[in-house]
Amino acid sequence: MRDAERLVEQQYDMLLRRDVARLPDLYASEAFYAMPGVTVRPIELPALLRTWTGAFPDLRVDPMGAVRTGGGAAVELRLTGTHTGTLHSPYGTVAPTGRLVSWEVADVVRAREGRITAWRSYFDWSQLLDALGVRLEGLSRAAQHDALALPV
Repeated sequence: MRDAERLVEQQYDMLLRRDVARLPDLYASEAFYAMPGVTVRPIELPALLRTWTGAFPDLRVDPMGAVRTGGGAAVELRLTGTHTGTLHSPYGTVAPTGRLVSWEVADVVRAREGRITAWRSYFDWSQLLDALGVRLEGLSRAAQHDALALPV
C-alpha cells in the first residue's frame, strides 16, 4: 500500500529532523505505536521518540529493505547512534556509555485512508543492551534491575 510506505518515510524523516511534535498527525485517532515493553497512543509518541533521540542524539535510520503488505508495509532497518544520554528501557535506566551502537529493527505498519492505524516496532532489547555493555543473560528480572543499579 503506497499510503503506508509514504507515511513510514514521513515518520522516519520527522524523526531524523527531530521534528516529532507533529507525528500524531500521521496517525488515525484509534491508532497505536508499540515496541517491546511499551505501547503508546499517537499523542504520546513524540515524548517516547524524544527519549530515544535524547539517549542517542546522533541517531541514524538506515532502511535495509521493505515489503508492501495487504494493508501496509514492513520495513527492516538498522538504527545507529552514540549513547550519550540516558536510555529508558523495560529493564530500567541505562546511564550514558558513550558507545557507538547499532541494532536491527523491523517495523510493521498498517494504514487506512491516509493515516497510520498501527505501528509495531520489533527489536531485541538484549542485542541493544549487550552492545551498550549491559549483561542481562541468565538473570532474573530482579537481578536485571540490580545490574542496572535500580530498585525493583
